[in-house]
Amino acid sequence: MANRESDSAGRSGARWPLGFLDRHRWLPALVWGIAMFAISSTPRFQIEVQRFPGCDKVLHFIEYFILGITLRYWSARSGKVLVGGGIVFGALDELHQVWVPGRIASLWDFLADTGGVTLGFVISRYFIRKDAT
Repeated sequence: MANRESDSAGRSGARWPLGFLDRHRWLPALVWGIAMFAISSTPRFQIEVQRFPGCDKVLHFIEYFILGITLRYWSARSGKVLVGGGIVFGALDELHQVWVPGRIASLWDFLADTGGVTLGFVISRYFIRKDAT
């Protein structure tokens, strides 16, 4: 019964964080997108540590893989639209880096972004509830 009761803010007892996210499934994608944009707007550091060749492509892939997961959490029904939106976001992010000191737009980064958002969206279907639409 405690899970059904709500407080003065309309939050339901012990389910408050999850209940809030159930009603605002778009929020993780928005927060992650803002964080990604903020990071890519930061001028590149003078000293760059690269662990192995292509390390930055792996980081791009992971960053957009997480975006794909958050997009799938938002809605599984409009997959083509959301993945397409993630790909467009990646293209615009690469383009905007032309004006950020020390950064460049890279086709290879964009391809890593595209692969990451697509695979993240597709694979996440196996661990996000089916009623998460």
